[in-house]
Amino acid sequence: MQTCERLSITVLVDNYIDMLMQNTPGIRRQGMAEHFLPRRGTPLAENGISFLIRATTAGRTTTILFDAGMSGIPIIHNAAVLGIDLAEVDQVVLSHGHPDHFGGIYAALGVIGRKVPLIVHPSAFHPRSIRRPDLMIQYFNRDLTEAELIAAGAGIVAVREPLEIAPGITTSGEIPITVDFEREVPTGRMSIRDGHVHPDPIDDYLTVIVDVDGVGLVVLDPCGHSGVLSSLDHAMRLTGADRVHGVLGGFHLGHAGITQEKIERTVEGLVARDLSLVSPMHCSGFRAQRAVAEAMPEAFALMTAGAELTIEKPRDHEPAKK
Repeated sequence: MQTCERLSITVLVDNYIDMLMQNTPGIRRQGMAEHFLPRRGTPLAENGISFLIRATTAGRTTTILFDAGMSGIPIIHNAAVLGIDLAEVDQVVLSHGHPDHFGGIYAALGVIGRKVPLIVHPSAFHPRSIRRPDLMIQYFNRDLTEAELIAAGAGIVAVREPLEIAPGITTSGEIPITVDFEREVPTGRMSIRDGHVHPDPIDDYLTVIVDVDGVGLVVLDPCGHSGVLSSLDHAMRLTGADRVHGVLGGFHLGHAGITQEKIERTVEGLVARDLSLVSPMHCSGFRAQRAVAEAMPEAFALMTAGAELTIEKPRDHEPAKK
C-alpha cells in the first residue's frame, strides 16, 4: 500500500462538545473563543459519529466522508460552522448499517450535490431487529436502502474485501475477531438473510486505515464492533506494518453489560501495542475514556465534535505530531 504525506481528520459528528478544551499539538478544537464569539455558529453533538478525512499526496488531496452521524442536522450544521464545503467530498464510506452511522447520509449526499462513490458492505442492507424481553425494535435500519441511496446520488460500491480508495488509504474489509474477549454475544440482535432470521454477526463492519509517510498507520474505528484490538491487528496484517501509530473512534465499551474487566483488558492491549495516539469516542463510554487517560496519558486525546487532527511526517529533529 502507498502512503499519504499529510492526513487531516475533522470530527463532523460525535457525542460530545466541550468549549473549555484547549488546542494541543496537532489538534485544533472549537474552544471558548468559537463558542462565545461565533462567526458561523457553534457545533452540535449527537449520539453518532462522522469523520471528514483529507489525505494529501504529491500535492493532490482526496476528501472522504466516513460515516454520517445519526441525523442530518449536526453533520450539515457542523460542516457550515467549520467552513467545510461538503461538495468537495470525493468518496463516501459507511462503516456499517446502524442508524447512528448512516442516519445523516441522505442530507450529506444532498449537499455534495453530484454522483459520488459510496463504499459499503452488501450486508449493511439486510433488515435488522433487536428482540429482547425488555426491548423490541423492528427493522431499525429500514431507512438504509440501495434504491434511496442511488436516488440521492450515491454510486454504490458494495464490497466485502479491503479496497484501496486513495494513496495511503484503504478500507479494512471484513475484520476477523482474533482477540478472544472481544467476541460479542449477539443477545437479541437479529438480521434477515435469504428469507431466514439469524443472529446478526454485524459482518458488514469495516474501518478505514491510513498509512502516513514517516508516521505509520492511523486506524479510524467508528464503533468497535469487531473489537478495537482485533481491528488494530487486522490493520497490521493487511498492510504489513509492525505497529499502529494511532486509533480514533468508538470502542463499543460504553454499553450496559460491558464489564470493567473487559475495559481493563482492552486498555492493557492498547498499552501493549505501543500506540502514540488513542482517542476513545462515540460509544466508548466514560469508564473506557478514563481508563485510557490514566494508563496512557501521553497517548490519550479527547476528541469532540468540531475537532481537527493533523498528522504528517515530522521535520528533521521534530517529534511526530498526534
